[in-house]
Amino acid sequence: MFENKQYLKFIENCKNKKIDIALTIVTNTEGSTFTKKGNLMLVNAKQEFIGVLGSAFLQKQVLLTSMKALKKRESQTFESFPKNESSGHGTSKYLSIPFYYKNNYLGIEKYIKTPYSLLIFGSGAHVSSLVTMANLMTWKTTVIDMEIKKEYVSQADELIELSNLEDILILDLSFYDASVILSHDPKTDDVYLEALLKTNMKYIGLMGNKKSVQRKKKQFNLENDERFFAPIGLDLGSYTDHSIALSICAEIEKNKNKKI
Repeated sequence: MFENKQYLKFIENCKNKKIDIALTIVTNTEGSTFTKKGNLMLVNAKQEFIGVLGSAFLQKQVLLTSMKALKKRESQTFESFPKNESSGHGTSKYLSIPFYYKNNYLGIEKYIKTPYSLLIFGSGAHVSSLVTMANLMTWKTTVIDMEIKKEYVSQADELIELSNLEDILILDLSFYDASVILSHDPKTDDVYLEALLKTNMKYIGLMGNKKSVQRKKKQFNLENDERFFAPIGLDLGSYTDHSIALSICAEIEKNKNKKI
């Protein structure tokens, strides 16, 4: 299964326009290839598409095979071979499957699932780059704050403004995959952290200096909690807002892929 909110938006847009869709999936690769097994590309009946599986030649082949699958109303396969064996390129196999608007694209959910979801606490200027970076990763972004500064986080998928800080303790946070606390307020951080530790979230990140982080670890008994990441982000050796956003997303992605 593949997770990407841009693919879901593409499907929703096609549904609104009543357009059929062909899904092409990489079924196998051998040697060095641009794309890997499981990667997807969607093409609708108007030849609008989302996703990249390789070269311009390969993209054209996907478009042609997608149209053939939609027309014949049955799945089609094709294989890509390197033109020159000395090029170092490998071979790859593809399956194009038609899905139709009239039956609500029945079965497409087998291949595309709900996107990875990031919960961000705080909405100041320092959060803007993180929202942008997380969107580039095609994660679903949700921002929570007491008084949301919309001019900085307008690109987030969802905004949740709390009337009272303690409201976070009764919100259902179980469907988020990761969270980062960027509120820069020790008391506020404590309440957010209390709420997050009740969930099964795999990544809970906190921004702060080493001394404050050590206090938090002792206060909440987090010295051996593998979900808690603080100070947040990988050390990239740069501290601009963009590099910090990159370091946070890189750490989340590494944890998501079980490389930490």
